[in-house]
Amino acid sequence: MDIELLKNAAAQFKQALQRDDRTNLVAAANILIDQKAPLNSQWLGAALQLSRWGELTLALKALHFWNEQGAPAFAADHEKAVLLARSGRSAEALACLKGMPDDQPSIVANAYLRGSIATNLGDAAEAQRQFRRAIAADHGSGRSWLGLAQSGPISREEEAQLRRMAQSALFKGETDQAAVENALGLLDHGRGDYAAAFAHYRQSTEILGKLLRYNASDNRASANVARRWDAGLIARYARPQPEAERRPIFVSGIPRSGTTLVERILSAHSGVDGGGELGLAVQIEATANGFAPEDFDRYLRSGGHIDTLRQLYLRLATERLSGSGMFIDKSLNQSRSLGPFSVLFRDAPVIWLRRDPMDNAWSIYRAWLANSVVGAWEFGDIADHMLIEDQLFAHWRKQLGGRLLEVPYGELVADPPAWVERITRHCGLEPEAQQIDFHRNESAVTTASAMQVRRPVNRSGLGVSEPYRPFMAAFESAYCGDSALPAFGSQSHH
Repeated sequence: MDIELLKNAAAQFKQALQRDDRTNLVAAANILIDQKAPLNSQWLGAALQLSRWGELTLALKALHFWNEQGAPAFAADHEKAVLLARSGRSAEALACLKGMPDDQPSIVANAYLRGSIATNLGDAAEAQRQFRRAIAADHGSGRSWLGLAQSGPISREEEAQLRRMAQSALFKGETDQAAVENALGLLDHGRGDYAAAFAHYRQSTEILGKLLRYNASDNRASANVARRWDAGLIARYARPQPEAERRPIFVSGIPRSGTTLVERILSAHSGVDGGGELGLAVQIEATANGFAPEDFDRYLRSGGHIDTLRQLYLRLATERLSGSGMFIDKSLNQSRSLGPFSVLFRDAPVIWLRRDPMDNAWSIYRAWLANSVVGAWEFGDIADHMLIEDQLFAHWRKQLGGRLLEVPYGELVADPPAWVERITRHCGLEPEAQQIDFHRNESAVTTASAMQVRRPVNRSGLGVSEPYRPFMAAFESAYCGDSALPAFGSQSHH
């Protein structure tokens, strides 16, 4: 062990942390890990920082050393399971919990994590069993109540208990309160009491809105940077990709527009691996010190290489998904990444989902997306974001030409065979029979559609806003003004 090297690496890690310097933080962490530094409990903080910067393998190694150097019993295994589950590696996360006592690190934390993993894997019965175990240990675990309601029917006694507790305000944390309101909205929707359901969904959104706020100026600034990329600039910076490297398929669209459905259809193909919301754009942006064309120019003039950025993206993606074929990246706000990603992968296919605006807006409003600011959006916020995304869609359709395939959600669910073939061929692949039966795919899903995509393609997502249109005037006014709602293929009901 080189003591001087360790001191310098620890100082470098601390300085990089203070400066939000991804490159130097990762370099320092590599030294600390190679030297098996005696950081003891500090390994947990290092793991969390490495996870933040997309370095899953290094974060897992940091947790390993924390475990070796005196972590509380089973604490490192629990953190490892959380990290793997968030990264889409749910089966491995479950394996981490296999030998863990049911009360570690606490009954609620243990059961809630197991229930969430079961949900991601489509095991509704196990999810409900675990959420019930969490509730038995702590009736005030609002997120466990929501998980229970989302994963299947609950008993009349359970519903009565939940409503009594909600009225008594026994849920202490704001996130748990919001989760309970969302669960009650789901239950009232199921019985057709749409006014009551809307009141609960609105309450959930208002609670989350105190914690997370929509920033219109930041959203527009990000979109403006994205629109500065055009076909000429992409061609100027792009480099050919070696044939042996894996190739991504970029799926874009507003949340709840059908991107997970397309991901499942494609990942059912023998030549395509899943991927989901990889969220790696921030790592490329941090390495290039910006996402605008001039940032890339400055990065290249300072000695950086496009190949380095592409290889970083592929390395981080491969840490999250196995296989060697093409893979899906359907990260949120993909519309902001298409310029830089087209530089890194100039021939990568792009698929853009478009859904009826009212249905899409309502699906966002009612969905539980607590880990994203989207879950706190009011109708005016949703309309503003959708208008910005409409502008970006028009921009990218012009700049990317035939590389971009528009998929109207309504047409996809109305004629799945035709669209499965069209989507698959757009990616340069021959369609395969099992893609129609994509719902039989047992791989994990970590989005709000985890249970929905376990069913065959159906039309249940069409017209979902109809019962709630009397409550959506704020959206319709902000999105349309005096104009009529635009139609998106055969899904339009207006």
